Amino acid sequence: MLRLARLAIDTWREPVAYLHRRCPECNAESFLGPRKVEVSGGGRSVTCALNVVDDAALVAPDALALSPHAFDLLGLAEGEAVSIRRAPEPASRPALRARIAGRRLSAAEIDAVVEDMVAGRYAARETAGFLVAAAQTLDDDEVIAFTRARAERSAKVSWPREIVVDKHSMGGIPGTRVTMVVIPIVVAHGLTIPKAASRAITSPAGTADAMEVLARVDLDAGEVRRAVDEVGGCIVWNGKLSHSPIDDVMNAVTRPLGIVSDRLSVSSILSKKAALGVTHIVFDIPVGPTAKVASRAEAEELARLFVVTAEGLGIDVRCEITDGTQPIGRGVGPALEARDVMKVLANDADAPSDLRDKALMLAARVLDFDGVAEPRERAETLLRSGAAAKAMERLIDAQGRNPAPPGPGALTREVAAARGGTVASIDCYRISGIARRAGAPMEKSAGLDLFKQRGDAVEAGEPLYRIHAAEQADLAEAAGYAERDSGFEIAAG
Repeated sequence: MLRLARLAIDTWREPVAYLHRRCPECNAESFLGPRKVEVSGGGRSVTCALNVVDDAALVAPDALALSPHAFDLLGLAEGEAVSIRRAPEPASRPALRARIAGRRLSAAEIDAVVEDMVAGRYAARETAGFLVAAAQTLDDDEVIAFTRARAERSAKVSWPREIVVDKHSMGGIPGTRVTMVVIPIVVAHGLTIPKAASRAITSPAGTADAMEVLARVDLDAGEVRRAVDEVGGCIVWNGKLSHSPIDDVMNAVTRPLGIVSDRLSVSSILSKKAALGVTHIVFDIPVGPTAKVASRAEAEELARLFVVTAEGLGIDVRCEITDGTQPIGRGVGPALEARDVMKVLANDADAPSDLRDKALMLAARVLDFDGVAEPRERAETLLRSGAAAKAMERLIDAQGRNPAPPGPGALTREVAAARGGTVASIDCYRISGIARRAGAPMEKSAGLDLFKQRGDAVEAGEPLYRIHAAEQADLAEAAGYAERDSGFEIAAG
């Protein structure tokens, strides 16, 4: 038996144990290797990777130390007695190896594989092998089973309502803060819509980043329930609410390897929706040459997979394939996108019409779940009357209003057209890259203010957009990147 200690080395969400090389109770080096260890005590256990330490100032010879994440998972106090052993072989290993070899798995086998993954019983290379195979060859029934297994291991929230709606976009289009307009419209109508949104990964802002300009988004399940009970909806960060342990395991493999798969994405998205108690969803699938979904055929297959998988979970899904050939709205970056949203909700004459129109279309699709006779007209009435704006103010207050919301960055540089003509295309990927170099999304005030859209006439030297930054170095980097390629293609007039 060893004395439990907590070692303040942040390993993010990977459970790690530390043993002194001269541990008198065991041969520490015998635990080294690809297999993990199981630390047990008080009827609890946690599976960890093991590091052997030589410095007694870090780990005493009679102690077993855990990283903060592992310590929290085990849930025991420092000083309690714990034991260590090699983690048992995963019972699902034959199924995992069979799937890598190409054999289809039953729902029970998939559930067992997910259970062992969540418990940390697989080495990273085994998980990688499974996910590479799954990304390409999971059939529809396996996607349903994989999604259900993931949802069952997520923190669940239930609602005493027959209809709980959501709107989700596949993203990839700069400035598309449609969700932040749709949710207040739906709340004003009276439907329940607990929106758990993501932060940016490769874009200049996710919905959670933009909403955080206005209000707290890192609410836990209890805070979300209070906000939704009070207001009827929320716009919060999913990392605090619907994050699943299997997400950590999968992200640790898929992101470094660049594994992109509609089947894994559909499973991830719908498992979170199921865990959050959502019953009806509208999916927005933007299509464009520099969007996440490049072709109509790819979008139609993705829509089919969403519908089939959702039906297997008892969720009603409708998909809208939309234009993803250019940014929506004018702002790109958290504060600039939040500005556009508030202008639309305020019926400001200067509000971006494309953001308003797309939000109304998608809000109408959501309201259609409630059997509204004229859903588009209803959505327009709620927006035009100010009811949606009032709903947004209630949402902000329920989540915790930001007393000093940031505005656009004070350091600016305009990027001008090199030639006159017509804007033929806008590279969404390039625009996102420029905004990120300006500091978005970590710096809420950073980003771009767009002046032109596809089809607009432009003169040589006329500004296409303005870069906003909070730091001079960020501004210089973004401006230099834009000078090499502005992201705008100008066709001769």
